[in-house]
Amino acid sequence: MEPSKLLFVHCVKRNKDLDSGEFRRFWNSAEYRSLLDRMVLLSGARRMEKNLTLVIEANTMLQEERGTDDPFDGIIELWSDSARDLNAALESTEFNELMAELEEYQSGFIDFHESRRFFTEYNPET
Repeated sequence: MEPSKLLFVHCVKRNKDLDSGEFRRFWNSAEYRSLLDRMVLLSGARRMEKNLTLVIEANTMLQEERGTDDPFDGIIELWSDSARDLNAALESTEFNELMAELEEYQSGFIDFHESRRFFTEYNPET
């Protein structure tokens, strides 16, 4: 059986002073896409997904059914085939400089305290 792969997930909440439209302008900007593309390249990831939460009645109903807080505004997933390769990237100066640049850009529209980042494993056979 093939070993599990590594998945980085970033669940994003927008800054409280931004409305959904302003958040989406940052999220969909060419500058942000370029930073994320560079992150994928330097990390050796095989895939990156960037999705926005829909502002629709069905999501409101889901939230009300369980009395939950507002959903995250967006989710980024970075798929990697090798934890070893990702660790090597995390230790590189170039990658860390990019991460500082990315965080500076994200600070304009992401509430870091309310957002969540974590690693998971996935098995391509399941």
